[in-house]
Amino acid sequence: MKTAKTHVWDFVPHQHQGPARQTGRDDHIRSPKKHNGAFRARGLATFMGAPYCPPDRHAIRKMGAKVCFIAAPWDQGQIVRAGTSQGASGVREASTQYFPYMFEYDVDLLTFFRVVDCGDIPTVPGNNKKSQDYIYKYVTECLAGGAKVILCGGDHSLPIPGARALSHFTRAGKIGYLHVDAHLDAGPDWAGNKITNCSGATRALELPNCGPSNMAHMGSRNSLNPKDWWDFYVDNDIRVIPMNEVVDRGIDACAREIFELAWRGTDAVYFSWDTDSIDIACMPGSTSPECYGLKGREAIRLARIAGEFGADVLDLVELAPTFDVSQMSVRLAVNVIYHYLGSRAATLRSQGLKP
Repeated sequence: MKTAKTHVWDFVPHQHQGPARQTGRDDHIRSPKKHNGAFRARGLATFMGAPYCPPDRHAIRKMGAKVCFIAAPWDQGQIVRAGTSQGASGVREASTQYFPYMFEYDVDLLTFFRVVDCGDIPTVPGNNKKSQDYIYKYVTECLAGGAKVILCGGDHSLPIPGARALSHFTRAGKIGYLHVDAHLDAGPDWAGNKITNCSGATRALELPNCGPSNMAHMGSRNSLNPKDWWDFYVDNDIRVIPMNEVVDRGIDACAREIFELAWRGTDAVYFSWDTDSIDIACMPGSTSPECYGLKGREAIRLARIAGEFGADVLDLVELAPTFDVSQMSVRLAVNVIYHYLGSRAATLRSQGLKP
């Protein structure tokens, strides 16, 4: 990265750094001019080829970043099979196979949002609380730096510190909480442990500025959903759109309903997206994959609708590359993020706004 005073964000994307380095300012959105270009020499693996930025609010402001990618290689809140600690690494790897330019929206995501990669959040094996405190601090620094957050897990205990960070950062303002998942994740605890991947919604409702009228769940199905999880939503009158309703009504109507609900009278929204909400045929690389889920086209459609509404924090969790097939899961995960950002960029431009 150059440090010229006129443009502190100039850099050469990592996927163009190799035996034949691409050095042109726009080379990351156009076909490589030299052999061994974008799809051959990975270089240092950051998400989307973005420059690294320390997770510090002052550094984020100095770089003018409007989107921070953070990795949470955390797998100790898991109640099913392990492997999701490698999720963000898989997303970074898969992103080297794509250009940051998206013709569907005619936008260069990298420069429009000035995306930065803030690296991996430290984890402390055997200490859930301390590890989640680190997650809380990283998310807080990115928000305080004026950026939106893409938080890549990691297991689905991630929204516990993630939503807490957004709640405290928003202070007096209300927040909405969206949960897209094959599972309801509303356990008050799991054998006495309150920091697990099945307790995100329960912990969110405990936040002082997150109420049931601005919470919603979509995508639940099958029998890894105990009755007490279902009772949580019923007792608190929280909107649930199970997968059979998505099939009947369509992804557009259901997705718009939950985002409208989350943003109604709130100042910020936390959007937690579990990869197992996507059908096992399209997303085998998840820690608890389920059949009868969103197809690939529906997942991208949801991402595009999410981009229209926006979210302060989007977490993508439970991605487990060790169970993947031909990189289909990590590539779909990357495209979910890219289409979310592309749609967000198109929406902002249509309103004459900047990120």
